[in-house]
Amino acid sequence: MAEEMGEHKVAEIPEFRVKYNDVFSLRNLYMMMRLTLLAEGWKGSGGEEDGSDFEIYYSENIFQKAGHRGGKEMWVYWRLNKDFGPANRANAYFKEYLDIDMHMVYMADVEMVHMGKKMMAQKGEIEIFFRPYLKGDMEGKWGKHPFLRHLRPVYEDRFMRVEIEKKEKDLWREAYRIQNTVKQYLELRNFAAIPQEQFFARRLGYEGSV
Repeated sequence: MAEEMGEHKVAEIPEFRVKYNDVFSLRNLYMMMRLTLLAEGWKGSGGEEDGSDFEIYYSENIFQKAGHRGGKEMWVYWRLNKDFGPANRANAYFKEYLDIDMHMVYMADVEMVHMGKKMMAQKGEIEIFFRPYLKGDMEGKWGKHPFLRHLRPVYEDRFMRVEIEKKEKDLWREAYRIQNTVKQYLELRNFAAIPQEQFFARRLGYEGSV
């Protein structure tokens, strides 16, 4: 009810997924995704320019091989947002959102040789979910007003419908583009090293492993 009185979803885009089961560098994947999202204008809740506030949740469980394939199971949640419209004339009524959930199972560190160099990577299964959506009445001026809240549906459905539908298509294309970038990156099996200071996964424990 509190959300309906103020900010609320006005458009929800179908979920995109990427699933991969092989050897990959988790640190490099993190970095590639972070740089891609920053380049697309996405930011975390704190608006950090380096994207260090993307992650809001991390959990890890370690399983033994008895009765299980073993390895780590991990969940990572990123929560991103973006202003609606061009930076020089953003519409404060709306805001774009992108929720990204990463689920990893059977994860284990493996040693491999890449371009003649020994390095550590990870082997396991990862599934990434992308959920884009659009919210309106971000400041709650309409929903919390005793009179304007009755006019809010009219404003959104009649006066803003064309703009909302256009943004839905834009969000769909952008989420698809990001999903496809991640998919192609994993299929490339890129293990090249990334500078340590550029990696922001807070508790993944892979520092220095690539």
